[in-house]
Amino acid sequence: MNQGTRKALLLLLLLVVVDGAWSHPAESDPFTADDGPVCTLQVGNGLLQQLGTRLTLASSSSSSALECSTAWTTLLLRFHETRKNLTDCVEREERARTDQTSATDFCELLLDDVRRQMRQERQRLTSESDQRLQAIQLELNGEKARSVQLTADVGAVQQELTRLYRELVLTNVGIGDTKQAHRYYQRYNEQQQKVQQEKSQQKANLQSLYEALIATVYRKAAHAQERVGYLLDFVRHLGPDAPDQKLTLYRLLKVELDKRKPATQPQTLVMAFDALNGTAPDASTADSPLHKLYLDTSGPIVRAWQQQIIAGEWRTVRDFAEHYPDYYQRCYRMLLTVDATVWRKLDFSKYILVVNTLPRSTFRMEAFELVFGLMRRYERQDAVPLDRLKVLAAHTEIFETFIKKKGLGQDAQDRLAKVKELFKGFKPNTDYGYYLKEFQKTKPKTG
Repeated sequence: MNQGTRKALLLLLLLVVVDGAWSHPAESDPFTADDGPVCTLQVGNGLLQQLGTRLTLASSSSSSALECSTAWTTLLLRFHETRKNLTDCVEREERARTDQTSATDFCELLLDDVRRQMRQERQRLTSESDQRLQAIQLELNGEKARSVQLTADVGAVQQELTRLYRELVLTNVGIGDTKQAHRYYQRYNEQQQKVQQEKSQQKANLQSLYEALIATVYRKAAHAQERVGYLLDFVRHLGPDAPDQKLTLYRLLKVELDKRKPATQPQTLVMAFDALNGTAPDASTADSPLHKLYLDTSGPIVRAWQQQIIAGEWRTVRDFAEHYPDYYQRCYRMLLTVDATVWRKLDFSKYILVVNTLPRSTFRMEAFELVFGLMRRYERQDAVPLDRLKVLAAHTEIFETFIKKKGLGQDAQDRLAKVKELFKGFKPNTDYGYYLKEFQKTKPKTG
């Protein structure tokens, strides 16, 4: 192949490579028959020089001349191999990208499904929680309502118990059953304390019960004094640790006693001594409200009964000694003792009447001893009025008759003997027998 032919072939190859197409109007090229995309290659000067060099070497080494068609075919084969390799590479890349995209999409789908399931589960759990909370709230509301109702029921029961205990206290005091009255009073007090604790108060309010007790005692005039005695016995058994409660009841009772002539009611003096007994042992007597109540109550009634004794009215004192013997012994000295002025002016025959109305021999002996003591105090021993000694002898005889009729024992006889001994010493050679005979001389004869 000459120089001109080689140049022409190179030029032709260059055109083919640059244009990227080879067409023949009569027949289709098997390498370009497909309708795929045209691959354009940029060929630099270095590539052309290498191509020319290879063609020159091939021509010089070969014994036969390098045909143009053969060169062309070889070029196209190389080109198509390169194209195929590039195409395969691109397809592999596309497949890898597609596979990656598919895997990513699949993961996204799985993730979306998991998210959807989580949303559904959360909604389900939320719904169930709301339902449970509503059920619990409804149950709590029901429990609160039941609790409120139960509290109200308990309060009603406590009120009913308090009312019941109150009525039982009033009833048992009214019939004189002090033991039962105190049992229910203790329960009533406990109920009151519970109520006060709920109200943050320190002491139970017993004023209404005390007022009701006073009203119960005086609800009817019949047997009122007897019920007063029952009430005093109830108060007496409150014990030494309840001075305030005793004082409240005594003051309420004193108001009612003062309305009804206390001098005619022996319970007035009983209340006075009970108030004195209720004074706390460690309290100052002068500062004790109960001691003041005793003085205010006992003073007027003692003076009133003393005037009755002087006037010969002995029934009140006799009844008091009979029904309240212990209290009589605490006050008989105050009742029978008079001052010197009254002693000289009183009607002795009336004054001495009370002695032989007393129900016990002990009381009579003590009364005789007190009267003889006043006589020795206020009279000169040699100037004792004979009339009074004769009256005393006459009443001593009545005392002896009382002992015989009652069939009393030796103790009573000893008391009688002791009284008879009191007549000695006023005048020489005189005794009980002497004064009794003198009385009998002046005694009007009957029949």
